[in-house]
Amino acid sequence: MPIVSIVTATYNRSNVLRHAIASVRRQTVTDWELLVIGDGCTDDTDTVVASFGDPRIRFENLPRNHGEQSLPNNHGVALATGRYLAFLNHDDLWFSDHLDALIGALDGAGADLAYGLSARVDATGQVHLWGDSPGGVYRLWQPVPASLWLMRRDLFERVGPWRSASTLWDSPSQEWLRRAAATGATLRPVNRLTTVQITSGGRRNSYASRAEAEHSAMVRAMDDEAASREQLLTAIAAGSSAMTTATRPLVLAGRALRALVTRACAAVGVPPTALVNAVRFGRKGGFIRHLRRTRGLAPAIGDSQ
Repeated sequence: MPIVSIVTATYNRSNVLRHAIASVRRQTVTDWELLVIGDGCTDDTDTVVASFGDPRIRFENLPRNHGEQSLPNNHGVALATGRYLAFLNHDDLWFSDHLDALIGALDGAGADLAYGLSARVDATGQVHLWGDSPGGVYRLWQPVPASLWLMRRDLFERVGPWRSASTLWDSPSQEWLRRAAATGATLRPVNRLTTVQITSGGRRNSYASRAEAEHSAMVRAMDDEAASREQLLTAIAAGSSAMTTATRPLVLAGRALRALVTRACAAVGVPPTALVNAVRFGRKGGFIRHLRRTRGLAPAIGDSQ
């Protein structure tokens, strides 16, 4: 039985997936299993996974595409045997101490779930900090992507499975995390940059074009982890400084409006992203449909939009 079971949901991005898998194999914690669950993949994902020749890695391909991560993630958890459970999106990358840092936080603090920090690179190349928790406390309006998490296995059993995006205003990962918090689970932030995200949702036709250049460049940079961490943190600080010193009226007005909406939502216990998605897309599941269109994917089965 491994210490950690890692679940990676994937669909037809084998060229990017190989980088995510490689980042798992670089972990200083080596007692893990990686369950790669294809959401009806039709590319060479099976060949790419097999090319690693690593008995700790298992690939299962679901018989049809469901159009989002919830069902593949739930299937992976059902197969998992580890004491701890982690998720890694197929286009995200871990620094080699990701698992070690989070296991230390769980064991040292007696927490149910720990999460690190992420450098999230947008389509313009700007780097943003995600997972930051002022005061060391998780708050429901705070986005903490699943690739940042490590949890005790029994927490997932208490909270229950990921819910389908078609039933939600918000993303399934954030809805699951809020449910975990509502159970009284201890969610422990770790003030260490452990993950890099080069997200597909903000990159038009990223799936259709099989874009990979940014990932390849980042992987090369991460060969020197100390230097790449420093560069990413410097870029995050520079971006934050630019935002702080912005004086354009529209920029300041937008920031004030976002702060007002966040405070109002927090007062009534409604996640701001769910409210924004309800207004923007008009029906549940609208956010994931928007992401599919942006990525260059056809509508999911049973979805006309």
